Amino acid sequence: MESMALWIVLAMLVLFVVLMLSGRFDFAGVGLTCLTILVLTGVAPISQALSGFYDKNVVMLVGMFAIAGMLGQTDFVEKIKDMLLSGGGKKGASNLRIMFSLMIIAAILAQFTTSQSSIIMIMMSFMLTICNESEDIKLSRILLPLTFIMTSWMGKLPVGSTGATTYLMLNQFIEATGETRLLDIFSLMKCTLIPGIVGVMYSAVTYKWLPKKDVDVSAFEIKGKGGSSGKLPKDKQIIVYVGFIVSVVGLFLAPSIGESAYFVPIAACIVMITLKAMDRQYFLNSIIKGPVLMCATIMGIANILTDSGAGNVIGELILDLLGGNPSGIMIITVFAFVTLITTSFISNTATFMVFIPIACNVCAAAGIDPRAVVVTIFQCSLLSVITPMANTGAAICFSACNLNIKETIKQTVPGAVLCTILVIINSVLVYPF
Repeated sequence: MESMALWIVLAMLVLFVVLMLSGRFDFAGVGLTCLTILVLTGVAPISQALSGFYDKNVVMLVGMFAIAGMLGQTDFVEKIKDMLLSGGGKKGASNLRIMFSLMIIAAILAQFTTSQSSIIMIMMSFMLTICNESEDIKLSRILLPLTFIMTSWMGKLPVGSTGATTYLMLNQFIEATGETRLLDIFSLMKCTLIPGIVGVMYSAVTYKWLPKKDVDVSAFEIKGKGGSSGKLPKDKQIIVYVGFIVSVVGLFLAPSIGESAYFVPIAACIVMITLKAMDRQYFLNSIIKGPVLMCATIMGIANILTDSGAGNVIGELILDLLGGNPSGIMIITVFAFVTLITTSFISNTATFMVFIPIACNVCAAAGIDPRAVVVTIFQCSLLSVITPMANTGAAICFSACNLNIKETIKQTVPGAVLCTILVIINSVLVYPF
C-alpha cells in the first residue's frame, strides 16, 4: 500500500511538471488539481495537502507582499531607483552594473539569514519600482537569478549563524562512520567560493535569457485624486518606513524569537490599515492578485513529496548505480548531479539529510576522504531554482512573475550544471581523494 502511495505521488509530480511545461495552465490551478487528486485517493491527508497555506513563509508573504507595494509609493525607494538607473555610460553597461549591485546585496544578506523568502521580499520592495522604470531589467528576469544567488551563497562565509555552524552539523554525519578527517569552519567557503563567484557572473550576464514580462502590479497601485497615481503623504510614508523596518528586523531575529516573527509583517499591515496608511481593500487585493495562493499549493505538493519517502528510494538507486568498488570521482559526480535533480522537487534539507549519510558510508567502504563529497552534496542541494518546488524562493519567483518552467529552463539549467561541475572541481582540489 505504501509503495502504491509513493507511485501516485510520483505520478502527480510528473503531471505537475508536464502541465507546467505546456504553458497553458497557471500554477494555482495545477497545484490545486494535484492536491485534490492526492487527497481523494487517500495518499495525503487534508492537513498535509493544506500545509502550504499555513506555512510560515506563506504567512510572511501575505504581509510582506503588501508592504512591498506600499514601499514603492515612497520617496526613499524613488531615490534608490534614481541612484541605480542613473549610472551614465552605455545602456548595457548600466544594466550590468545594476545587476551586479543587486546580486552582491543579495549575497551579503544571505550570510545572515536562512530565509530565502525574507530576502526576496525585502529586495522586491525596492525592485517593484526599479523594474517598472527599466526597459530590460524586469522583475520576471531578475527575481529568479537573484534567488539563485541567495540560495547558492547561503551561509558561505563564516560570519552568520549558518556559516559558522553548518560544518559542525556536517561533521556529525562524517564522525558517525568513524572517520577522523573532519571539516573546519572555512571548509564551505574554500570549496564553494569559486562556483559562487562564477554564479554571480553567469546570472548577471544571462538574465536576458529569461522572459521579459510586465508583472501585474495593479494590486499595488495607489490612486490620487482624479484616479491618477500618486505618492503617499509624508506622514503616511513615515508609517510605511517604520512598518517595513520592524518587519525586516523581526524576520532577521526569527531564529531568536521563534516562528511568531513571521506574523510581524501582517501585524505591521494591520497597524498601517488602522492608521489609514494602507487601504484595507489594497491589502486584500495584494493577497488575491499576489503569489500567495500559488505558493501555498506548490509548497503543499513539495511537502507531500518530501514526506513520501522518495528521497530514500533515490538513495537506494544511487547505491545500486555505484556498484561494488566506485572511484572517488565517480562517487562525488553521481551524488552531485542526483542531489541537484532531487532538490528540484524535494526540500533541500531533506535531500542532503538523506544523501549525506549514504555518501559517508559509501566513502567509508571505499576508503576515501568523505569531506569533498559531503560539502558537494550540501552545496548542490542549494543550487536549484529550476522548478517552483526547488525551494520557497523559487516558488515565490515563479508565482509572482507568472513564469513557466519551459520559459526559464534555458537559463536555470546551464547555470545549475555549471556551478555543480565547479563545486565538484573546487571541492576535490581542496580535499583530494
